[in-house]
Order: sequence, then C-alpha cells, then structure tokens
Amino acid sequence: MEINLVINVIRTGLVVLGGLALIRAFIGPLIADRIIAVNYIVTQVVLVILLGATFEEMSIYLDVALVFVLGAFISTLGVLKLMEEGRI
Repeated sequence: MEINLVINVIRTGLVVLGGLALIRAFIGPLIADRIIAVNYIVTQVVLVILLGATFEEMSIYLDVALVFVLGAFISTLGVLKLMEEGRI
C-alpha cells in the first residue's frame, strides 16, 4: 500500500511541475524559452505515462510514450528549422 502513495505523490509532483512549465511557456519572453518549456512538458508527460505503465503493468503504454517522444522530437526540429531559415 505504501508504493501506491509514493507513486501518487510522484505523479502529483510531475503534474505540478508540468503546470509551472506551461506557465513558463506562455510568459517566456524568448522563443527559445518557450521551446525549452514545451520540451520539459513533453518529458513530464512521458514520465507520467511510464509511471502509469509500470504501475498498471501494461507494456503497451511504453509504445505510446515512444511515439509521443519521437513526435515531439520531430516537431522541435521543425520549429528550430523554422526559426533558423524562416521556412520548414
């Protein structure tokens, strides 16, 4: 029963930190600040997915996390190229 409490505390902490990063993404004065905040939010979401996969013993969530990370990586590269060259 104690492990459930620990996992719930970790999940809550990750959600709170993700919320703070979301605030940073909206008020960040630079585009680079916003990109870093969005990447941090993606990391937090993936950690919550992986905790859920471990807790529920469902390995299908690992595939979901992997696809989510790959999509975020490709979109980050696209945004950075857009910033650098002005086109995708």
